[in-house]
Amino acid sequence: MPLGTTNKLILAFVTLILGVVLVGVIATQGLLVTDKIGVAAESHVIASGIDVGRNKSIINSSIVYTLTNAPTGWKVNDCPITAFVITNSSGDELTITTDYLLTASAGTFTFVDNDALNNTIGWDNVTLATYDYCGDDYMNLGWGRTGINLVSGFFALSILLISIGLFYSVAKDTGMI
Repeated sequence: MPLGTTNKLILAFVTLILGVVLVGVIATQGLLVTDKIGVAAESHVIASGIDVGRNKSIINSSIVYTLTNAPTGWKVNDCPITAFVITNSSGDELTITTDYLLTASAGTFTFVDNDALNNTIGWDNVTLATYDYCGDDYMNLGWGRTGINLVSGFFALSILLISIGLFYSVAKDTGMI
């Protein structure tokens, strides 16, 4: 039994509204598996002591600090920590390899015992780590992330085309076209 004009019009509006609602949900879920998660200002307390010979505070360079979201399982090899920056509580950025060493695949870092860094220990011994890490559902294949990101676009296009087809059919049935 063919759909009447009123039924087609109602179906077209419902399809359009449903598509608008679902495209946001699909896009949000797609982002969860295609974007890394950013952490800003994760706090780590620096272990330091006094070097009597140099008469100054020094950083204990033998301590290994582990990030809260350190890679585990498949992420150790396939998705190491990225965009890693360490700052002191005043916002001064430390320099990698000069002030600290990072092992991105393990999510660990150590400080380097150097005079420039030791002279800044006046900072309250707190460092703030900012970095990106992969969530458990992260798609680590580039082509997979691209494909997932295309899903919401194609879904939106298909819903739009269905709605346009239904509106066209209504216009044709009523003699508007």
